[in-house]
Amino acid sequence: MKAGFVAILGRPNVGKSTLLNAMLSKKVSIVSPKAQTTRDAISGIYEEKGIQIVFVDTPGIHTGERKLDSHMRRSAFSSSRDVDAILYLLDASKKDLEEDFRIVSSISSDAPRIFVLNKIDLIRPEEGKEKIEAIQERFPECPIIEASLKENFGLKEIKEAVIPLLSSDMPFYPHDMITDKDMSYQAKEVIREKMLHFLRDEIPHSSAVKIDSIKEKQEGILLRATLILDKENHKGIVIGKGGSMIKKLSFAARQELERMWKRHIASLELQVDVIPGWRDSPKALQDIGYGDR
Repeated sequence: MKAGFVAILGRPNVGKSTLLNAMLSKKVSIVSPKAQTTRDAISGIYEEKGIQIVFVDTPGIHTGERKLDSHMRRSAFSSSRDVDAILYLLDASKKDLEEDFRIVSSISSDAPRIFVLNKIDLIRPEEGKEKIEAIQERFPECPIIEASLKENFGLKEIKEAVIPLLSSDMPFYPHDMITDKDMSYQAKEVIREKMLHFLRDEIPHSSAVKIDSIKEKQEGILLRATLILDKENHKGIVIGKGGSMIKKLSFAARQELERMWKRHIASLELQVDVIPGWRDSPKALQDIGYGDR
């Protein structure tokens, strides 16, 4: 048996969650074209005969000044410690890789780094060659894998690159386990994903979801959650005329969770609360689940 941990790092919206979901052939981490979708480190467990790889999806590394941003940076960097390998994803469509090079140089970990140049389908072959040469010049010891993760291109090469680096001869998780996150966390993230999809850019990024209760009854799962907003004037938008938007969010989240859990959700009740400045409040962050652990 070979087993180990592999951290997935990179800037926002480079495809980290797409990589995790594609590798597992199952949705574990929420995905959105909007930046800063992932806020916590999420482990997904890949297993085949004799192999267990725990991939750790991390928040996109960026330089925001809010306490929530600091929490996300700490979560990303701490996930790079005590792992067998680091997959650092780069967006091939970005012209300048200097910020990525700065981030990679600042990672405090002895784990070997593997670069994944994602979204190569968006650039010309000669552009890809130039980017590979630039990476090789700065980090000559690091392998580089070209990928288009939305198309599942590069997954085999990524797996083959990390397997020799796995250091344990014992699995870390039971064979039927696919993620380290419980149902409450999964529900919170799916609701937040629907907010990212249906609402204007500013609102989902300044909002959070808190699961108030999950109960399993004979008729199905009963879920209650609170949508936490930063501004009072966002409340009417999130609720919608006659409750239309909040009903849409609830319906879409229920459908997604039923697909994920393969279980009936009898009800998903959403309410709205406004906590001005919650992203800079240590107490609010702790209450919502983003405080330091």
